[in-house]
Amino acid sequence: MLGINYITYKKYKDACFTIGHLYIDNKINQDFLEIPYWKLINGHLLGGYSYGELDYPISRVDLKESYNNKDVYAFVISKDGKKYPGIIIKNYGQGKLIYANLPLGYLKAYADDFPLRTLLRVFLFKIVKIPHLINSPYGKGGIVINWHVDANIDWKSIPYMLQNRYLRKDIEYSIHITAGDFRDKPGDNLGFDACGKGRKYVQKLIPFGIFGSHGGWAHNFFSNNITKGVFGEKEIYEYISQNNKCLESITGYKIIEYSAPNGVHPQPVTTKVLEKLGMYCYYYTGDNGSNPNRTFINGKMISDKVIAFPISSFGKYASFLEIKRGGIKEEEVKKWLISLADYVVRNRNIRLIYSHPYDIPLYPHALKDFLDYVENLQNMGIIHIKPMSYYAQFILRFLNTKYDINFSDGKITLSNNEKLSGIALALPQNYIIKDIPSGIILNDDKDYQYLIITDKYKDKKLSISFYLK
Repeated sequence: MLGINYITYKKYKDACFTIGHLYIDNKINQDFLEIPYWKLINGHLLGGYSYGELDYPISRVDLKESYNNKDVYAFVISKDGKKYPGIIIKNYGQGKLIYANLPLGYLKAYADDFPLRTLLRVFLFKIVKIPHLINSPYGKGGIVINWHVDANIDWKSIPYMLQNRYLRKDIEYSIHITAGDFRDKPGDNLGFDACGKGRKYVQKLIPFGIFGSHGGWAHNFFSNNITKGVFGEKEIYEYISQNNKCLESITGYKIIEYSAPNGVHPQPVTTKVLEKLGMYCYYYTGDNGSNPNRTFINGKMISDKVIAFPISSFGKYASFLEIKRGGIKEEEVKKWLISLADYVVRNRNIRLIYSHPYDIPLYPHALKDFLDYVENLQNMGIIHIKPMSYYAQFILRFLNTKYDINFSDGKITLSNNEKLSGIALALPQNYIIKDIPSGIILNDDKDYQYLIITDKYKDKKLSISFYLK
């Protein structure tokens, strides 16, 4: 059916399974597969934060002579330089087939969500065009801009951000602070000291977003002790709780967002701590470049109550400081940021980027141009720039939304025990909606019609009549 032989033990023996890279050799296929260029190393190899090009288990698959080259959308390249089919999509009778030369379920189960989620989206939504709920509020793309405030170096950065419009009241940021008065060891006086000398800077930031805890109390002290095995679950809980309480005493609301200092977030223990503390979401270096999700590790979902927000990195770099050390020019950084905004608008999904206030002078023009761009898109009503907790709370509610399409009765039914506002349903163009209730917006593109439930719709159940043309 696929035009390949994927059982090749007789030919390759023990070498029939090996390690290699996913290789997409042209931009047309990259765009079709919804793999943005910043997820590719050297323009072709699927990569990730810190690692660069990613190694994957692959099969040495043989193409049959009769195969159509257009059906092969990506290849895999083994360590010895041999190239084999990686992703095949082809017609079969009146249907479609997809083959991926990657262990997609295994990757998802071990903190690499991107390949499985992306290929399923492409196959089900772009090729097969099934009706589906959209897992972003109001069916719009969204971006989280996550600032990590590590230490008292940012006492100077925050006034700089305010004076130069890097903070804007119509853009809501996720602002995560390590709140203690020391950074590396007790008594060094390098901490942000949020409940002491740094308090006035926290207060300056209050109008610009939602606060979260960046680790537990002392940035490097906390992460180093976890890495060394000195801190276990008890200490992680105590230090994050201490950080939360300090910030809560200033903001007046519960801290529900989190990010790990230096990316040190041992799973599943840290996420279990967040769940015990009643926190909803966290920045995550796993599942790189993917949508917010309930992440897995060692084959198991870690939590069904706490949402992971993978960082979207520029290749192997994420923060502006890392990007600068990688020798990336400012025009390339601007291109990445603008392209990321276009990507989430086009695909109606959510991505997170992060950096530090003290990084901004490294790429001042790129960031300002990006903020101008997304601010304009938001004013046009086609994107949300919101804190991660906004999206996390939506996703947790979205997961409890039930919907049914009954072709016999010609009825579409949606329900949610909390509320339906913000839920959006994508329907193929051959679905004809008879009557649209008040509080529902209908818009479309070349592939779908989008039923968007606005805040004006107050019922917890929606029923709409339709027929197929």
